[in-house]
Amino acid sequence: MVKQLWVEKYRPKDIVSVKGQEHITSEMRSVVDSGSMQHYLFYSPEPGTGKTSLAYAVAAELDYQVHRFNASSKRQRGIEFVEEDVAPLSRSGLWETIFLLDESDRLTTAAQDALKGIIEEATGYFILTCNDLSKVSPWLQSRCQVRTFKPISKEVIIEQVSHIAAMEQVDITEGDIRTIAEYHEGDLRNAISALQAYATLPKDQAQQFLRSLFISDIDHQRFLALCFREKAIEEAYSLLDPTRARGCVKSVFTFGMASQASDDSKMKLIRSAVLTERDLINGVEPIIALHNFCKELSA
Repeated sequence: MVKQLWVEKYRPKDIVSVKGQEHITSEMRSVVDSGSMQHYLFYSPEPGTGKTSLAYAVAAELDYQVHRFNASSKRQRGIEFVEEDVAPLSRSGLWETIFLLDESDRLTTAAQDALKGIIEEATGYFILTCNDLSKVSPWLQSRCQVRTFKPISKEVIIEQVSHIAAMEQVDITEGDIRTIAEYHEGDLRNAISALQAYATLPKDQAQQFLRSLFISDIDHQRFLALCFREKAIEEAYSLLDPTRARGCVKSVFTFGMASQASDDSKMKLIRSAVLTERDLINGVEPIIALHNFCKELSA
């Protein structure tokens, strides 16, 4: 029986333990040491990069109370929630408080309009997180210091998953850890969850689980035909999943390179995949990057 989620059990307790975001953790270390806390908006186009963990770590080192809300809940994304739940707490007079609003890009427009005024008058500090910066109003962004989190590198994921496997005495090979890291590259949270799933299965089922990670539900042949022959960019895009953007590109690339396509087509696939991978790492929205991936293959 699973008694505790490992993503929570091994959530970083301090700033230095948040891995893969040194460009931000060094700044937050200075913020804590100087006592110069501000409102922040933590953004990354992919999940599992440490945004929420860093917010908790900052609060812990400041010894601040945390009030956490999540706009993925229907009840916590509308203006009523902001006015009736968040606003009263923000006027308590207690500055040693952090209001953590996860998935703030899912707040309604009215809720975001109300929130910008609440932030201006709040006692305490707001940390918002989001995966789609374009859905956070410019006025709300202007009230916060926006910081962009990078996808977690495969090397960092291998290091962290190996550490947890050792702590939990999971019987897993280095190769299987690398398989988990390669599939979940960029997303440490899902990699840890995959390790826990692996650990709960009998050995033969655990190996089947690892193999299933790379079984894609994309119709690769249809996708490539839409791009190369039919030049149907929108229809090709509809076969991809923006929430798994890097995985989709890697899956199409692997299929295409193993196919009987011409050398010219494979070179175009290489160029398009490299360009899209670079865009995603640099923070281009997955929807935009995948549309451009389809466009480049169709050119």
